[in-house]
Amino acid sequence: MKLLPLCLLLFFAEDFELTRVRQNYIDAALTQKSALEFHKAFEAVAETHPDATILAYKAASQVLMAKYEGGVITKMRYFNRGKKLLEKVIEKAPNNYEARLIRLNIQDNVPWITGYTGDIKIDKAFLIKNYTAQDAALKAFTKKYIQQSEAFSDKEKALFK
Repeated sequence: MKLLPLCLLLFFAEDFELTRVRQNYIDAALTQKSALEFHKAFEAVAETHPDATILAYKAASQVLMAKYEGGVITKMRYFNRGKKLLEKVIEKAPNNYEARLIRLNIQDNVPWITGYTGDIKIDKAFLIKNYTAQDAALKAFTKKYIQQSEAFSDKEKALFK
């Protein structure tokens, strides 16, 4: 069992193949086991990693851990750590489409009591404006999220073709 996180880390450390990272992110939102594996895969990634997208997924892995933790203090610790890192990533790379998509997804799904919903409109506008410039895989990932999101109207969803 101790080999699984190491194997995941080695797999992701190679080049963080984003198609697989994206699928693992989706899976992590669905089950505690997947969230733990996703988090462990990013634990060794330094917050100084040069790739903003990878750091955004590291931040998301921390926020997702909060979803499954039992204690309020631990939940808040994971959530705040992930939120802080994600905001730092977006501050340094404000035009990183995927980081903004991740933030929107998180803000769209966290309980309102967290107070972490203030960038939904800004990120929606950013995604709408920059969607056509993304590669096919990222467009598909975006569209899959947008179609199930309550943050987007039917008219806005139609813009993601």
